[in-house]
Amino acid sequence: MRSSTLVGITPIGGNGWTLREEYPLVQSRCNYSVVDTYTIAEVIQDYYSNALINRDVEYVFPLPPSAAVCSFKAIVDDTQIIKGVVKEKVEAKKAYDKAVAQGKTAGLLRQEHADVFRVSLGNIRPKTKISVHISFVSIVPHDGSSPQTLRITMPTAIAPRYGTAPTDIPWFGNNVQNRFELSVSVQMNKPITSISSPSHPIGLTLGCHQRELTGDYEPSKAFVHLGTPTMLDQDIVILISAQGMETPRCSVERWLKSEGAEETTDAYALTLVPKFELPALPRQGE
Repeated sequence: MRSSTLVGITPIGGNGWTLREEYPLVQSRCNYSVVDTYTIAEVIQDYYSNALINRDVEYVFPLPPSAAVCSFKAIVDDTQIIKGVVKEKVEAKKAYDKAVAQGKTAGLLRQEHADVFRVSLGNIRPKTKISVHISFVSIVPHDGSSPQTLRITMPTAIAPRYGTAPTDIPWFGNNVQNRFELSVSVQMNKPITSISSPSHPIGLTLGCHQRELTGDYEPSKAFVHLGTPTMLDQDIVILISAQGMETPRCSVERWLKSEGAEETTDAYALTLVPKFELPALPRQGE
């Protein structure tokens, strides 16, 4: 059964299911940075325009539960960069319409629902590459089987299987299937006890944030990646277990002036794990 929401790039107006193959997804890359129970993810998706004419298109991305978008940009042919800037809704629509009317490539972002992110891109020319960069933050839920384990799920919608990329794309080479690459850096407050995936084969390096261990071994750090670029035929699930996940804790991130902050700023994240002493239920027949 088809989902009622088309993901990826589709032309505005007309039959989206038919015209979506004009903008096939060629490759996807997803970089996750997990700090305790919080994560920031950057997804990069490269599309190619098979269309014969200039079109206004819409990019739709399904967000994980509790996620909030923190940045977006679209890069057209590695030269033109369209960045997201927050404006009042009516003002943003006027600026977008004006740019499109002038024949410029423009973008209009909106998040109409908590779990769907939409961007309108105007005047996308034929035979162009469109690289979409979207970053979002979210809370990593605990796995239902253990309070010591976190469960990260990357949906197949990040790399949907539709459309066929041409074999003569100069920047991609001869490959008729889109590819998906994944990396996850993990930083916990206490030593990591295990990392596994019940869905896909993964590569794992404990003690650092790189594929190869360099420097001192740090038991609270790890790096995860897919063994080879792959197509997603099912959601990727990664389970992370560490000591002390059931205890209250606080994480601090500092943004320094040397890193671009107007003034040094600290952000605190407090995690409380509720524990309930519930009486045992009586057995049937008692």
